[in-house]
Amino acid sequence: MTKTLGFLGAGRLAQMLAPKAINGGWRVILSNSRGPETLTDLVSALGPNASAATPRDMVLAADVIILATRWPQTAEATAGLPWEGKTVVDATNNRLGPKPEDVIDIGGAIASEIVAGYVPGANLVKAFNHEPIPVFDKALPPADDASVLFLAGSNAKAKDDVAQLIRDLNATPVDLGAINEGGLLFAMGGPLANKFKLYTPTEAEAAIKAARD
Repeated sequence: MTKTLGFLGAGRLAQMLAPKAINGGWRVILSNSRGPETLTDLVSALGPNASAATPRDMVLAADVIILATRWPQTAEATAGLPWEGKTVVDATNNRLGPKPEDVIDIGGAIASEIVAGYVPGANLVKAFNHEPIPVFDKALPPADDASVLFLAGSNAKAKDDVAQLIRDLNATPVDLGAINEGGLLFAMGGPLANKFKLYTPTEAEAAIKAARD
């Protein structure tokens, strides 16, 4: 059965992942704050397995939803949508760009716990955030064993769905447990983040052990 991947936000992350997901057998629904009519050209370029919708209609229709919004827009973009029971991927980071001065101060809070408050009732999974977008673009699908993508969350079914998406990208999912524990290892500033490459499974095992010791 073909599953549907929804994107809240249609910027660089969505435009990078959408064609890769389609190639992996998923249907894709794009949405943004400006309305589906602004996505006509993008959807047309992606082909028949892509469509555009309002954020509400996208959330209702998608099996897995990726938050592909920039941090400052995430609260407003997610507000009032029917999140209850949905599998939601938090791909956000509290920053505006790659430089140290681009980090947004959130007062020591865990970014994904803030995001969890924006999507009440959702089953939140952290993924697709631990490297810059160009790294994911170049590395997916992997050309060799450097294939590991990390994920974290508390709901087993939601993590299974996201792990399947990762496998459909020909990558290797590695579950690090709950967001407020293992997920911190690959959150912004974590020891597994911003390596500017994907790990091989062997490298990931060693890096996780070192990070937890």
